[in-house]
Amino acid sequence: MRILRSSATIKAAAAAALGALLVTGAAAGPSVAAPRTAAVQKDQLRTVFTVGAKSTVRYTRTSGYISAGYEMTFWQGPFLVGTLSGTYVESERLNVKSNTWKRQWTIKATSATGAAQGGVTSLVEVNCGRGSKACTSTGPQTKHIRAGKSVTFGFSITSHGNKILTHKPVLNVTTTAPGYSPVVGDVAAMRTVRCDSEKITNGGRRGCVYPSVVPNFSISRTNRVWGEMARHVYAAEHTLKGRPGYAKPLHRTISTQVKKNRGKSCPSSLHRPRGKQCDEYPYASVQEGGGNKGLGKKCNTIDPNAVQSCRMIDADDNHKGGGQLTKFYNDNRIIAYKSGSKIIGDAFFSKIP
Repeated sequence: MRILRSSATIKAAAAAALGALLVTGAAAGPSVAAPRTAAVQKDQLRTVFTVGAKSTVRYTRTSGYISAGYEMTFWQGPFLVGTLSGTYVESERLNVKSNTWKRQWTIKATSATGAAQGGVTSLVEVNCGRGSKACTSTGPQTKHIRAGKSVTFGFSITSHGNKILTHKPVLNVTTTAPGYSPVVGDVAAMRTVRCDSEKITNGGRRGCVYPSVVPNFSISRTNRVWGEMARHVYAAEHTLKGRPGYAKPLHRTISTQVKKNRGKSCPSSLHRPRGKQCDEYPYASVQEGGGNKGLGKKCNTIDPNAVQSCRMIDADDNHKGGGQLTKFYNDNRIIAYKSGSKIIGDAFFSKIP
């Protein structure tokens, strides 16, 4: 993927100087052909950042990482007179409890030939989008890049306001080298960041995540604190029609719907043995909860034709397991909100091993 591109005509004196540099042997690079005249040449810097078989790309709900190779080529007219190549890493660390996050770009030059041996100078700044005021960043940084050296550009980015906003900040890079006009381009953008101040998570404190990452909620079936709840979820997600939460994701719902779901899945008419509570799956806090099958006399028996299950489990297990689910929601900013008459809720899996 070419992300830096430009060509500029420079004065004949500069072209002649570069030709003289080649003749002296300082540019023992890909091409040793000198220009036949001292006429004005189109001297270019070109940079290609590749994301291929040897690249690494990984994301979690709050972190992004891309590593790949790059090659910068120096051209004098039709002649390739130098190369600067190496690797780069672009990373981002979001915060579910803060509207400010970190973006880093580390570039390492491992080899240089010909006209590239002196390296280049890069000015990097964050672009939050044309005319965007909802996202701001720390200022631009300028550093010199040469073979055998690794440099890092680091930025703090902030999302403003209290609305649900999405951001896709891009790194703008201006690269210069002696005798060449500046080259302007963009580093390939990372995934879209969503920031919100919804009260349904972390008490309304603004935070940011990658909404495209679908996390998994998992608790141990052998845990002495919430094992009964985990065993019920495991049995239900492997038995219920469609295998909700396992074969397909669940979606969080708004607070007013939770009580309604629980009333359908675990109605007050169901007898609770002493020390037991009614546990429902899918959870009352998801849009898939509140199904009207698998209730009554079948509360402790999972019906494979049903979409809902309930089971009487130890009250402490139910309480502590529910606490783990709430923690998962907060740690991953799993939100839900109403848009008109429609409920929009984040997706997540609940695969219990």
